Amino acid sequence: MSKRIVTKVGDLFCVEIDNKYKCYFQYVANDLTMLNSSVIRVFSRHYPLDYDLIADDVVKDNINFYAHTVLRFGIMNHAWYKVGRHDDIGNPKDVCFRWFKEIDFSKINKSYNWIIWKISEEQRFIGEISEKYKSIDLGIVFSYENIVNKIRTGEFLIKHVD
Repeated sequence: MSKRIVTKVGDLFCVEIDNKYKCYFQYVANDLTMLNSSVIRVFSRHYPLDYDLIADDVVKDNINFYAHTVLRFGIMNHAWYKVGRHDDIGNPKDVCFRWFKEIDFSKINKSYNWIIWKISEEQRFIGEISEKYKSIDLGIVFSYENIVNKIRTGEFLIKHVD
């Protein structure tokens, strides 16, 4: 029988990258708009592998990106592990996501069907993506592989508009 995995908003997780450095992210919300998935904020700083977590410092770091994911799968597949928690989760109600309403993924660069939304709020159709919205994080539920790749390379494994 597998061990029960319990996660709570505020939990901090560590991702070790290629045995070279580690990064941290924090579970900050569930998004009812996107399958009630976990929303994480990934911090920018790369830490040495022997760094001992000081949660107060980590949560003050710049945010690299926000994403939806399934925390359990990352834990089960040893992509990340829980290292602590902190009550400061930023302002998740201010976080905005974007996605396009196309069935054919090859049209992502030509889509005129973009939507945006804030966590657990209604989606809003904006049509063609403008410069104003291009910096908003993508809002699909990413696999743990995609999250780790974005931390490692700065890009998700899917092709998208940046």
